[in-house]
Amino acid sequence: MSDVSILDLTKKTNNVYESVVIMCKRARQINDEQKLQIEMEREIVPGIENRENEDFDEVEIDREALLKEHKKYPKPSEVAIQEMLGDQIEYRFVDSEEEKSE
Repeated sequence: MSDVSILDLTKKTNNVYESVVIMCKRARQINDEQKLQIEMEREIVPGIENRENEDFDEVEIDREALLKEHKKYPKPSEVAIQEMLGDQIEYRFVDSEEEKSE
C-alpha cells in the first residue's frame, strides 16, 4: 500500500478522529464478512468420520487437500482506507435523541 496522507483521509469529514472511527468500523465489518466467508468454505470441506475401526498403517493421506492453498484475503484496514480514499464509505452520525429512542 502506498503512503497515505492524513489530509487525504480527512477530506470528507474534516476531522481526523471521525475518519479513524469510520475506517475502524468499516474494517470490522470487512473482517466479519471475511470470517463468514471462511466459515462457509470450511463447511464445504468434507469431514472425516468414524476413524475408530481404521488401521493407521492403511490410512491414505489426501495430499491434494494438504497442498491446497488457503485463500488469502486483503487486510481489512487496508480495504477500509482505500474505500475512504475513494469516497466509497457511507456513514451517518447518530444524534443523542436517536440513541435514546433505540
